[in-house]
Parts: sequence; C-alpha cells; structure tokens
Amino acid sequence: MVQTARIQYVFVDVVGFTKDRSVEAQSDVIASLNAVVSNSLAKLKVPMESTVLLPTGDGIATALIDVPGFDVHLQLALHILRLVAEHNHTTPEPARRFELRIGINENVDNVLEDINGRRNVAGAGISMAQRIMDKADGGQVLVGSAVYDTLRQRERYMSSFNAFTARGKHGTTFTVYQFVSKDAPGLSVTTPSVFVAKRREIEKFSRYSAYYVAHAVANREFLRSRKGDAARDYAAVILLSLLAKDSEDAVDTPGHKEATIHTWRAGLATFEEQYHHYHELEFWVMAEFSHLLREKHLKLYDEHFEGAEWDKSTWLIKNSGVTKLLVEWPQIANAFGITADAG
Repeated sequence: MVQTARIQYVFVDVVGFTKDRSVEAQSDVIASLNAVVSNSLAKLKVPMESTVLLPTGDGIATALIDVPGFDVHLQLALHILRLVAEHNHTTPEPARRFELRIGINENVDNVLEDINGRRNVAGAGISMAQRIMDKADGGQVLVGSAVYDTLRQRERYMSSFNAFTARGKHGTTFTVYQFVSKDAPGLSVTTPSVFVAKRREIEKFSRYSAYYVAHAVANREFLRSRKGDAARDYAAVILLSLLAKDSEDAVDTPGHKEATIHTWRAGLATFEEQYHHYHELEFWVMAEFSHLLREKHLKLYDEHFEGAEWDKSTWLIKNSGVTKLLVEWPQIANAFGITADAG
C-alpha cells in the first residue's frame, strides 16, 4: 500500500566520475562515498529505519522520512562535504579523490515498495532534488524553494543563500538557492557556472517569434490606443501568438492543402475585431494563458520588449527588436512592410 510522508532529500553526485579514472578507481570512489554518507548519517543520529538510500551509479539519493529537525538535510549535506574534504586531504592519488555536487529538496511524497520488495520513495520531491543538483558545481549545495522558505526564517540562515533562476526542460524555469557559508569545510561558495553571466551568442528569433514580433509591430498603434485597459497586455499576447502560429502554418502548408487556422475569424475580421473577441475572455484565464505563452515562446527575448522585468509589455517592441527582425528574418519583415523606421 502506498503511503505519503514528509521526505527530505539530499541528492549527491560525483563530479566527472568517469573522467581519467580506471574502473578500479571508480569502485574505490563509490566505496568512499558510501562510507562518507553512512558515517554522516550516524554522526547526525538519523535512524536507519527512517532512511532510504538510492544508489544512482555515480551518486546517492538519501531520503529522510519524517525525520525531526528543520535543517537535518542541510546539516547532512555539510557533514558529507566535510568528510569528503578530509578524505581528499589524506588521499594522495588524484583518481581516488573526488568532488560532490549536492541538491536538497523536501516534499510530501509517496513511500512504497519497489520490485525487489524494498522500501522506496517516489514523487515530485525527489525529481526536483535531482534537477536542483544538476545546476551545482563541485562542492556546492543548492536547495529548492520549500527548503529555502523554511531555513530563511531562522537566524543562523537568514543571510546564507543566493537565489538563481534555473532553466529546465521545454523552457520551464524554477528558482534554486545556493547555500553560502564561510565556516563550512569543503563548501564552495563561488557562483555555479551555469549562472555565471557570460558573453553569449544572442539567441536568434525563432520563426514563430519573428512572426509574433512582425504582427506586434504592424498593430502597435492600435494596441497603444488601448492605454488604460487593464487586460490589454494579456489579450494582445494571446492574439499575437495565435496570429504568429497561423503565419507559420501558412508557410508550412503545401499549396494543395488548406492551412490550419487558429485565430478567430482569420482573414475575415480586422485585428481590432479579433482583439475585442479575445478581450471578452475571463480575466484570469487571459492572464494565465498569456503568461504560459510568454514563458514558452518569448522569455528568451525579454530584452527586446518594453517594461520592467516583472511587468513586460510583450507586444511593445523596442528598436533593438525591430533591428533584430530585419537582420535575422528580412523576408518576414519585408512581407509586413517593416523597415528600420518602424523602431
């Protein structure tokens, strides 16, 4: 029978496990890691009956089931790092020294029996713990929002976290918090490399986004005239997104077939009439739907939309966005009659 419980996760992973290591060295590293985790659990007096240890090949996911203590997961992670630092200090051979990256999370998840008849855990909490860990570098501890919300209220942890926005699959984002402390042996407090601001190649507009920008520029004056309309930004994003989808499908559909139409009365109604149609949607439906569309298709290009980070007018294109469209998708810009003056 499946039961649920409050589970705290400490997900550890050996950085560069197979790099420049023989099979024998890999086995020794795993043996050392097993000893470190076991010793740390014993040091913190965590009952084994409240613990599930899940080997992952080059790491271990430790699940603490209904274990008392608001910070036992963090203390376990720090003790593990301390023992790893001691191990590395006394191990002369580089191939048998190792670094760990650690992700911590907590959630009410399922406690169940696996195919081998052993107790196991499953749920969103452990999946997120791995995703959090994947953003860390060696010696770093990252925690999820649930953990942060608990620890940040405690005096000893109030100034101990740096927040970062992480990007997951399919363009989704989530927040992770790096634990930083000056007196934790083995802990790295440098910014995780995935979050370090780098001089990166600017993401090219996708074709969909290029059509979105083109429709936005072409209808900018009407949308500007709706100043004071609380739902304008939401209705605009929905309509422009559907128009962009129709433009893409029109290009992709062979001449002997009819393209799929997504926009209400496409080709029959004016932009203003279409706007008023979508404006009649329930307010919060508009707000949520437009947010999802922005996150999925437009977030990468935030710098080209007007407004603050938290309040983007995702229909009002900056001069930089118009220039980007002209350079990257001149054929689309030409089809809409957009020139450099449109910025």
